[in-house]
Amino acid sequence: MTTLDPDLTTADVLTDLRAAGYPLKEWGRAVDGAPMLAARAGGDKQPAIFITAGAHSTETAGVHAALNLLRTLDTEHEVIVLPLRDPFGFAGAAHCLSMAAGRPADIASHGIALEYLQRHGRLLRCEKEVSLFALGDYGFIWGPPKPGLDAFWDMYSQIAGRWLREEPGVFRSLWGKRVMLLMDLFDVEGSRGVQRCWHAVMSEKGEWLHLNRFFGRTDAPSEVAALDQLMQNERPGLTCDLHEGNGNGFWMPIPRHAGKEQLIIDMTRAYFGYVQTRGYPILSYEEWQETDESGSGSDWMQPEPQVPGLFWSTTTMRGEGPNLSDYAGQYGIAYGTEAPMEQPLAMRVDGITEGIRAAIKVWEASVTQVG
Repeated sequence: MTTLDPDLTTADVLTDLRAAGYPLKEWGRAVDGAPMLAARAGGDKQPAIFITAGAHSTETAGVHAALNLLRTLDTEHEVIVLPLRDPFGFAGAAHCLSMAAGRPADIASHGIALEYLQRHGRLLRCEKEVSLFALGDYGFIWGPPKPGLDAFWDMYSQIAGRWLREEPGVFRSLWGKRVMLLMDLFDVEGSRGVQRCWHAVMSEKGEWLHLNRFFGRTDAPSEVAALDQLMQNERPGLTCDLHEGNGNGFWMPIPRHAGKEQLIIDMTRAYFGYVQTRGYPILSYEEWQETDESGSGSDWMQPEPQVPGLFWSTTTMRGEGPNLSDYAGQYGIAYGTEAPMEQPLAMRVDGITEGIRAAIKVWEASVTQVG
């Protein structure tokens, strides 16, 4: 495995993609013009395997893992790798604020980001140190540093929950615009300080969504539209969407695929088999319930009794529209990972990389048997 750089940038990812030497295709552009690049590797066998990560810019381990798999996955199947779904937010606070302001912004710390917004932005709402600003054609939400993922959960629940429900007019001027969350996740290696901006989007109807939503919609932001086009053209038989989340262990939220449940169970056993050989923790359903603070309740996710850490997800119950795993199910198996963000970056990257490699072997064997 290559040396991990927690300060990996969008420019680094694009450089690595080009240096890998595989054919590249640009499927669209991010809001700042960054290309949505996917590499084509593997063999010629169909259906293709699609590997992607970085829908949420604070989840950096999946980006590393996707690049690792591009370089090292040995398969006869065609492999398509789009390692970074949010180039804009991944580029960090200075880049996002510079884009919004239309001029370079020198942002060296989380506190300086707040001072910059107070000087140059328009304050729309402030409560319990969480502040919502408008700057140019963007919204920015700043919250104080807190341990673990507390900063994210506090901001997300306050904004996407209470503010939108009780004071929707606060966001009216941001409908149809990008809204970036400025968080110092100082306990999360790869997402500390001003390294990343979590990327939300307000629809023209005032919906609070993000870059793992909007699939199949004509109003999809450019990043989602690019991924949508890739899915329609390539129709992958296996989609691996690499995420990170709450809790201290690895877990897998996967939508049910009629007639394919046993295959997903076998794939996940292989994934967790590697995780266990390394001594990494696996999150139980009870632990997930204790650490989930989304306010969505637990009915949308149910445990698989045969495999601790495998949860069957029904995201439509959350009222947010389909995510990539839901959308990819029309073409083949949709396989989503969640690595524990508060664990060391090396553990997260290793668990995702080698766990996905093991799961792909099981999927390949199932395709060979059918063929």
